[in-house]
Amino acid sequence: MGEPAQRLGDANSGGGTIGAVTNNKVYVNNKLISIDGSIVTSHGSFPNVHAGATTANGSSTVKVGGLGVNKENDADSCGHVRIGGSSNVNIG
Repeated sequence: MGEPAQRLGDANSGGGTIGAVTNNKVYVNNKLISIDGSIVTSHGSFPNVHAGATTANGSSTVKVGGLGVNKENDADSCGHVRIGGSSNVNIG
């Protein structure tokens, strides 16, 4: 059935949001869909601030521009998992 697609502005379990999506012009619910390597905003508190994180571990079967599309429960490069996402578009 899949998991909810992640989009620009969606959060991870540590409070970081997808702040920028590169090399992509595909939209879900009027927001750019996130692919591996999208930039995650800094999150956490001192001394455990996660800066420079990116989305990772996207779908191995659903891709945009050759990169996996991110979905709920995918772990970002910092280790936090994606939460929430689209209410009506799921990624396998």
